[in-house]
Amino acid sequence: AYPQISVAASTLLESHSELCRTYSNANVTSKELLEQWKERVIYGVDATKIEEKITAESEEQKFDIVLFNHPHLGDKALLESEKRHAERHYVLLSHYFYSAKSILKNGGRIHICLCGLQPQTWKIWNAAKNAGLQIVAEESTACPVHKWLFKEKPSYELADV
Repeated sequence: AYPQISVAASTLLESHSELCRTYSNANVTSKELLEQWKERVIYGVDATKIEEKITAESEEQKFDIVLFNHPHLGDKALLESEKRHAERHYVLLSHYFYSAKSILKNGGRIHICLCGLQPQTWKIWNAAKNAGLQIVAEESTACPVHKWLFKEKPSYELADV
């Protein structure tokens, strides 16, 4: 039912054991990636410096879609100041967009999964625009993956700058 796609997964966590300690379903998900998709998890990937771990020098090595699900700094800034928390996440997204572009195919798209008021308070539109990207669609977090993943119109695309 789905088009043929190649999947690569990455995490900032440094090892499989750390991933499994952090997320209860990580072992099952990692096994599925390996057995069904013939892909592995790449550990130690900083979303703001993707190109340091994932090399994509030619167009064939680049990705059609780069996803970042529920980005979060995991700091205590929210307890100190909601404004400071939002500013730090805006910077995270800004650096992520620039980094993701380095491994994105021409005509590719970048997808970010945020919830609640995060898109507004973290100013995702400004971060995307400043990186030379254009937001062309938004979906609810309740939207099934196939509704946005295989859309003809991408979630984000390179803007004509």
